[in-house]
Amino acid sequence: MINKLRYLFVLTILCTAGAFAEPRGWGAGIGVFDSDFGIQVRKDFLFGKELQYAVDLQAGLYNQNKWTTRLDADFHYIFRADSAFRLYPLAGVNLAIQSKYNRAGFNIGGGTTFDLNSETCMFLEAKYVAGDWDGYALTIGLYF
Repeated sequence: MINKLRYLFVLTILCTAGAFAEPRGWGAGIGVFDSDFGIQVRKDFLFGKELQYAVDLQAGLYNQNKWTTRLDADFHYIFRADSAFRLYPLAGVNLAIQSKYNRAGFNIGGGTTFDLNSETCMFLEAKYVAGDWDGYALTIGLYF
């Protein structure tokens, strides 16, 4: 119980930090978590002098034997934040909800975004979730 409260506390801090930032827009993607297909929506909040930091909030639905809801809050450090092609490492927390089971974990990984035009950019992200439900995730999608 203490560990789940700790995860919730970290998630709350990440969400609060995002409230003082500039929103990027909404994103949607498709992906896999340990070969199970899913869909995802996300919202980024950029901050820092050159908008080189981001808090990314994600909600996904994956078909893992039963439908599983995955909630993520990740911190990104964006390399070359002013260019059309950006790379970022990420670290954050994860909560997976399946029927009556809840599992928490930590995320580590990286991704890239590429501007398609002034309103839309594509993203590709890979991460490892360590914790009560270990696994690899790969997601591709668009910010609009």
